[in-house]
Amino acid sequence: MQKKGNSNRDAHVLEIPIPGKRGGTRRLEFQSEEDKQQWEKAYRKSKWFVPYFLVGIGINFLLYKLGLDLSNNLFFGFLVGVGVPILTMFTLTELHYRVFFKR
Repeated sequence: MQKKGNSNRDAHVLEIPIPGKRGGTRRLEFQSEEDKQQWEKAYRKSKWFVPYFLVGIGINFLLYKLGLDLSNNLFFGFLVGVGVPILTMFTLTELHYRVFFKR
């Protein structure tokens, strides 16, 4: 006779390959299928945060080269300098996830 908890837990298991280890995987158990899907989405998106943040910094550099110099205004300089990379990072990672992973 099986325990109640074992059959329920096996249904919500996610195995993730460990980078750098051949054949190594990490086994994660979740309370529900929704928790598993949310964690997997965050895991897949997190790999792209840094590259897309750097794309946002590149956009700021292009804006500066095109003549948008906000160094005299502390508020708008901070808003554009930090806001553009963060907005780019979150927007492009969500777009990347929807195009390549959500099928």
